[in-house]
Amino acid sequence: MFHFAGFNSITCLIFVQERPPTSSIMLSTKKSDAGSSSSTTSSAGATGGDRAPVSDAQTGPSASAAGPMDVKKKERSSPSGEPGGAPLPHQAGPGAAEQDAAEVRRTSRRKRAKVEYREMDESLANLSEDEYYSEEERNAKAEKERKQVIPPPPPPPEEENDSEPEEPSGVEGAAFQSRLPHDRMTSQEAACFPDIISGPQQTQKVFLYIRNRTLQLWLDNPKIQLTFEATAQQLEAPYNSDTVLVHRIHSYLERHGLVNFGIYKRVKPLPTKKTGKVIVIGGGVSGLAAARQLQSFGMDVTVLEARDRVGGRVATFRKGNYVADLGAMVVTGLGGNPMAVISKQVNMELAKIKQKCPLYEANGQAVPKEKDEMVEQEFNRLLEATSFLSHQLDFNFLNNKPVSLGQALEVVIQLQEKHVKDEQIEHWKKIVKTQEDLRDLLNKMVTTKERVKELHQQYKEASEVKPPRDITAEFLVKSKHRDLTALCKEYDDLVEMQVKLEEKLQELEANPPSDVYLSSRDRQILDWHFANLEFANATPLSTLSLKHWDQVYTQTPGGHGAFDQNNHFD
Repeated sequence: MFHFAGFNSITCLIFVQERPPTSSIMLSTKKSDAGSSSSTTSSAGATGGDRAPVSDAQTGPSASAAGPMDVKKKERSSPSGEPGGAPLPHQAGPGAAEQDAAEVRRTSRRKRAKVEYREMDESLANLSEDEYYSEEERNAKAEKERKQVIPPPPPPPEEENDSEPEEPSGVEGAAFQSRLPHDRMTSQEAACFPDIISGPQQTQKVFLYIRNRTLQLWLDNPKIQLTFEATAQQLEAPYNSDTVLVHRIHSYLERHGLVNFGIYKRVKPLPTKKTGKVIVIGGGVSGLAAARQLQSFGMDVTVLEARDRVGGRVATFRKGNYVADLGAMVVTGLGGNPMAVISKQVNMELAKIKQKCPLYEANGQAVPKEKDEMVEQEFNRLLEATSFLSHQLDFNFLNNKPVSLGQALEVVIQLQEKHVKDEQIEHWKKIVKTQEDLRDLLNKMVTTKERVKELHQQYKEASEVKPPRDITAEFLVKSKHRDLTALCKEYDDLVEMQVKLEEKLQELEANPPSDVYLSSRDRQILDWHFANLEFANATPLSTLSLKHWDQVYTQTPGGHGAFDQNNHFD
């Protein structure tokens, strides 16, 4: 039964090989699957005993084309048309033996070819990259990949942090903006409030809170006058219980210009009775601020100005559509600066100025960062040197005339240039000294070498006396040998000293000191710092007092701001 089942399936495969078109193959397969006896009979008839055996080249593709599922379906088909039924008895005919032998050979060849091709396809499909390429090809590919390695992208440029440190807020921030410590009384406050400073610690804490809270109320709305009544009303309990202390603190802050200063709307009218007359000379920013403050205290104030305009050094030049500020235009330090309050009062927006200030040379190229930092550091050292001259050495007068900052800076620069020349002279002295030492050493080496030659000749002559030598001749040979050995060692020591001196001389010649203190390029950058210092002081350095130009005022930390271009003083 197994033979007939295999025979029927092979017969079907041979039929497929006889009909190469795909449509015929599919049709034949479907008919065989249907299990009709006519298709099976025709297939059997097509494979007669006198058919020539099919070659491996013909059976290979066909055998591989028929999948395992097709063979399985054909094996289940029976000639009787009943799936899974018993096959019909074998009808023996003429040449049946030869036909069976040929079928066995074809079956064995087809099955062997089919299995071989399938295993080869699967093995090729499952080959790894290392198995597919030879070792030489893998090495060549790896070497090529190493050469074509993409370099890592350059690190992103470091972003310079231009942000300002965070300022305190709340009542602490109000004290900071008013240039006062939030947690202790100043010496001026201690003088005005002796009962508070000498009282218990809790009383001082109450004073500090009322003072800081009053400053906060003013800074929150500096456009309207902050009266004592408004302050007492907005103070939280229990700090508003001592109205006398609140009134004293409010009056102190108002008297010293810490509240109710600048340009604001008055809630209470000015006193009708004038307490005095004051003449303010100069209508600049300081003169106008002083006049307004004195006027709020009830004084009759007159401002005298020589020009036809007020504002002093704060002035704006206009020509057509072009506008340029001729004087002050930058608010230096917004933390604790009253100008920040005044700008808010007049609705003047400040544009923040970045801390980064790149410098450009005459050719339009930016000054290298290292060069800029080096010159700026030297500029600060020069200022420190002038401060030392003034405050430590008391060098403030020359020929009975006060020394200016510009004069002191030039003196320090000249001293630095002299120091550079002194170092250069000292360097050349070291070179000359080393050369002289080397010359003396070479002369000594020549002398020693001559002595070695002479002593060697004496030793050679003494050694020519053939033994047996008397004791005097033997002593002469040994002494000459000893002297020659010592002299050779001395010469070797001189050679080592020569090497050291030559190395020292080469090092001195290879590392000469700077010829100048500042190159022309460095001096240009330094002059910019001098000009910026003149701009900050609004006067040439030749007119600045060396002793008093850097007076210690109350500092105003924080960022800097410039007036908006749409707001100007005329």
